[in-house]
Formats: sequence, structure tokens, C-alpha cells
Amino acid sequence: MTCGNTTSTDETLRACPACGDSEHPPADLSDTVTVTLTTHELRILTIWAENWARQCGESAVKAMGVILLRLATQTDAALTLSQEIADVRAAFPDSEVSVLRADGTETDL
Repeated sequence: MTCGNTTSTDETLRACPACGDSEHPPADLSDTVTVTLTTHELRILTIWAENWARQCGESAVKAMGVILLRLATQTDAALTLSQEIADVRAAFPDSEVSVLRADGTETDL
């Protein structure tokens, strides 16, 4: 799953045929679900999930990245805070973007 490989095979795979990862087998495309959410609800879930993945380690970040890429093909909305900041920068290239942190420090982005 971390490399983004998918499968539609009926057999259970013990490792990903694309990257050899045995800890995270590829996603089964025949096992999908349709969920109805507002774009705002989807953004909340993906922002939370991306931040949580960063706390869980590199493989979780990779898996989340694969999922976000798949979701991005289904909506034009920025689904992460980093994408939203990138969109603001693209829309206003001459603007300075900074963040005021809880400890009172300011960071340029």
C-alpha cells in the first residue's frame, strides 16, 4: 500500500508485487466503498489523518500520500493544509505567508 500499487486479484498477496513490501500489501480494488461527504468534511478528515500519519512514522506518511493522491483525482479541493498553503502561494506569488504559533513566535512559510 505504501508504494500505491493496487490489485484486483482474487488471491491473498503476502507481499506487494511492485515493491516487495510484505508489511503493507497492495490495496484490493475489488474491495471499495462509496462514501458521501461534503468537501469540508472530507478536508477535515484528510487534514486530521495526514497530521496523525506524521506522528506514526514514514510508512504511515507514505500510505497517506497514496490515499491523498487517489482522493485528489476525485475533487478539486485542497485536501491538506500543505496543499492549501501551496494554493495560496500560487494565487498570490508576491505575498509573504507566515504563521503565528501558539508560543508567540512567527514562522515564514
